[in-house]
Amino acid sequence: MTSRVLTTGTDVRRELLDRLASVRELRGPAWVDFTAEIREVVLIASSSRGGSSMVSEILRRSGHLLHLRGEINPFLRLVGLGYPDSGTGSDRLDAGHLAALEPAARDLLNAELARDVGRMTDTVDDGRYVLDVAWRIAVQWPDLPMDLAAVADIALSVLRRLRARHRWADGEVRDIGLYFRSLLADLAGHGLPVDPRYYDLPGDRDGWAAAPAAPAAPAATGRAPGRTLVEEPPFVLTVPWRGVDRRHPPDRPLVIKTPANAYRPEFLRALFPRARFRVLHLTRNPAAAVSGLYDGWRYDGFHACRMPEALEIGGYVEKAEENRWWWKFDLPPAWQEFTRAPLFDVCAFQWRSAHQAVLADLARGGTDSLRMRFEDLISGPESRIASFERLSAWLGIPLDGAFRRAVYEGIGPVVATVRPRPGRWRARAAPIERALGPRELEVADRLGYGDRTEWI
Repeated sequence: MTSRVLTTGTDVRRELLDRLASVRELRGPAWVDFTAEIREVVLIASSSRGGSSMVSEILRRSGHLLHLRGEINPFLRLVGLGYPDSGTGSDRLDAGHLAALEPAARDLLNAELARDVGRMTDTVDDGRYVLDVAWRIAVQWPDLPMDLAAVADIALSVLRRLRARHRWADGEVRDIGLYFRSLLADLAGHGLPVDPRYYDLPGDRDGWAAAPAAPAAPAATGRAPGRTLVEEPPFVLTVPWRGVDRRHPPDRPLVIKTPANAYRPEFLRALFPRARFRVLHLTRNPAAAVSGLYDGWRYDGFHACRMPEALEIGGYVEKAEENRWWWKFDLPPAWQEFTRAPLFDVCAFQWRSAHQAVLADLARGGTDSLRMRFEDLISGPESRIASFERLSAWLGIPLDGAFRRAVYEGIGPVVATVRPRPGRWRARAAPIERALGPRELEVADRLGYGDRTEWI
């Protein structure tokens, strides 16, 4: 097994692209026209902390849909379409930004998306799986100039050890949480300082920060995983996955759930030029959504953008010195007006901006859409089942197998700071209601939340 894990380098993005290139062809052949092959895109449009992760995770149980392993943001950042490289000053992108990409960057975007899109499966091809694991870890820790071949070797060694110890069958990764905890520990033992608390590990019932602590761990101080972010924490796990076979063009809808895509509908239509677009508009009442955003901003995760000037957001920057340099969640246009605002006001602005953008896009017409309330998914089994029955009928897919079990039985928390429950926001009702001004209430009314007594 290769022992050299860390390498040396200075230009983070260039070095990261070089490292990814070292395993690119091993992960699968190039497919530079992949996005033109997609025939249907289902965009889950919501605000951050609006429930899109939960809905997407349940939909992953269906074999009739395609997904990205995580969000689309890392792929955009790799080709210079993230903040601040895109030049838009926010998360907004339009068709012109795609057209302006250099051909090599466009080919890279297509090729990397093609290697990521797929669906969950029960078994893995070990060689391909550990390369995918190494690729994802490199993207999650871009400031650590690692040797991806060495990381893949360690990932394979851990997999074989756990299979022998726990009698997993060939091709099986029976306990994904155990595998990644063991892998991250082995990588740390080989001198690669990855921290498990930045991952959304199963079993952490009240959120990913419940993972075992390490001495002087950065998550305890509010720090981001590094100065450079490509994937935002909490990091996704590389689950067993069946990719798209080039010999059989994708014939299933591709589900994309990144909340920042509220500001990119034109860009996404250009990226998938032959696809029929459908929008699942997932809503949550403003008080509950603002409360969730508030918790996330004050949590040791969800870092999104390192800012060029220090923030002065009250209720946030006092918690940790590092917070002054990190914006969390999506970055709407006009965010500059809120760099000195109270945190509740920032959260209300994020909720309003996302839904305003979705409503504006849908008002242009021509897009099939369905609105679903997150409240109906957490109020009990009956309302959750009814919501997904309606959703599966709209998608034209059967509610069967693992998908049906997830809908009927529910799933554990997904990238949650605390377990979701109706009415949790009422403990901080006064500051939330002060933050909800006329513009927020107008959007709430348009979304069907005009009666505050019904907010749960």
